[in-house]
Amino acid sequence: MEFTDTIKQHMKKDIVHTTEDERLADVIFKMSNAETDIAVVKFKDDIVGVITETDVYFALVKEVFAEISRVIEDIPVIDIMRGPHAKMVTASCDSLGVHPCIDTFEDDTLENAIRIMQRSGLHHLLVLDKKNKLVGTLSSHDIIKSFSRSKVKEK
Repeated sequence: MEFTDTIKQHMKKDIVHTTEDERLADVIFKMSNAETDIAVVKFKDDIVGVITETDVYFALVKEVFAEISRVIEDIPVIDIMRGPHAKMVTASCDSLGVHPCIDTFEDDTLENAIRIMQRSGLHHLLVLDKKNKLVGTLSSHDIIKSFSRSKVKEK
């Protein structure tokens, strides 16, 4: 792996989509089956946010420690997107949305993707093609996995 590699070479192409009103339990199931740590939240045809494994973790922790009568299966995605963790991330990158979506292009370099993640404080990017169509996702975990695989091949 080289930092000049294109994002397209390392991104996940199987995108999990969800809606604001889908139950969190269903999103967790979809993410698990797709072996991904991010789901793209849409309203009609517009992307309105993302749900990550970190959001799911904080939702689960809140349920465990708050002893709320509502069970995880009943929590709609929009509640997670408006939660304290999402607000903290949104404030850190001056985004106006309930959960920021930062994107990059599939032909951009990994070096630039790392720079974007570092500056925004986010660990996930949405990846667009030249027509601004969503074609994949890239996470810091994907970059680390690619780097790890390339080091194993070198040995």
